[in-house]
Amino acid sequence: MLPACSGDEITVSDEQDIFFEVNYVNYAWGYQNNGFLIDKSGRVHTFDKPKDWKFAGSGPITLAEMDARLSKTTVANYKVPAGELAKYIDELKRVSDKEFTDPVNAGADMGASAYYVYRYDASTKTYNAVLLQSVGDNNVYNKDSDAKEIAEWLVEVRQKLL
Repeated sequence: MLPACSGDEITVSDEQDIFFEVNYVNYAWGYQNNGFLIDKSGRVHTFDKPKDWKFAGSGPITLAEMDARLSKTTVANYKVPAGELAKYIDELKRVSDKEFTDPVNAGADMGASAYYVYRYDASTKTYNAVLLQSVGDNNVYNKDSDAKEIAEWLVEVRQKLL
């Protein structure tokens, strides 16, 4: 069972390769789908309109599906420093998946940037995404303090890729 609140910890499997994802999607004025995944070595895997992309919020992602997603990415020049990566993986262990703000409309035709952490279940070989925040047309935030801190860090990582 996953933890209900910040402070409870999950165990991170040595088999887990992907820990974080940022995904921007917009269907207005032409389809856009881009973002990045961060692996256990700190490599940042970017993607831009990959074909047949399974979205993080659509349910569990099997190991084979995650491998297929990775095959549609390009490794960026930027790599997350080891100490920084370890800090946020440690925080990921405590992120709750229970309490979120109500969606607030913030605009139209902006699309949405969604920020996730992944939990890997070694027994079923599946990844489960936990939303940290989604900002754009509608804003939703995970109320967990660790989720907020990781989301702010992922915004900084995203800026380094621009």
